[in-house]
Amino acid sequence: MATAGQTFAYLVVLIGLQAYEATEVPNDQVNGIVHGTVYLNPKLIVPLEYTQIIWWVNETQKILTKKWNQTFYLNGSFHNKLHYHENHTLEIVQLQKRDSGIFRIEVEDTQSKTTNERIQLNVYEPVPKPSFNVTIRANEDGWCNVTLECTVNAAQVAYHWYKNEKDFVGKNSSTLDDQLKSESHASYKCVVHNPVSEEAGLVYYRSPCTWDEKNSAVPLSLARKTADSILAFGFLLLVHNWV
Repeated sequence: MATAGQTFAYLVVLIGLQAYEATEVPNDQVNGIVHGTVYLNPKLIVPLEYTQIIWWVNETQKILTKKWNQTFYLNGSFHNKLHYHENHTLEIVQLQKRDSGIFRIEVEDTQSKTTNERIQLNVYEPVPKPSFNVTIRANEDGWCNVTLECTVNAAQVAYHWYKNEKDFVGKNSSTLDDQLKSESHASYKCVVHNPVSEEAGLVYYRSPCTWDEKNSAVPLSLARKTADSILAFGFLLLVHNWV
């Protein structure tokens, strides 16, 4: 049977081992825009005296080591893009999409205990201006049934629609179906956004069923007739040259 002295010694050793285990602060998330700048500001407490601080990317790439009054920036994809501030914030400039990833700060104190914190960095392209595709499904008995498609050359974006500057509640996809009859004119706005930027496009309706992205709507049927006329003229000119 263990004596009281042995039990006390065992508890001291156990507490000591637990004190030297690495601890970790819950993850945080930061969003940035291509060519922009972000600041990774850890929440963990850095002691006044420490052995070293290391920043990692995706657990494999060491990008920075801090030892007291010396900071070492390591060669790699983040070389010349980092600046370490005295409050332990890491500044990253000239962001690119490939910079997205999990950044980890590892703080080792003078007792060899380490504390870690991970920060997820997401880098997004700026949203370009959207355009519209208009599909008229029916134009009968004074009704104009239409499908508006908001198109943008970007990934990881969300959509929201407004009619006459009023929120179209629940309309959060790239397409919008609507039916108009009594309105003589209306405007539709599609807002495309990601976590760091947004752009809006406008398309206009004029009675009875004309649509355009400019403020003066041109009937789609007229546009089709004009295109057909141009093609016909081109064909006649080609025949004339042959003769």
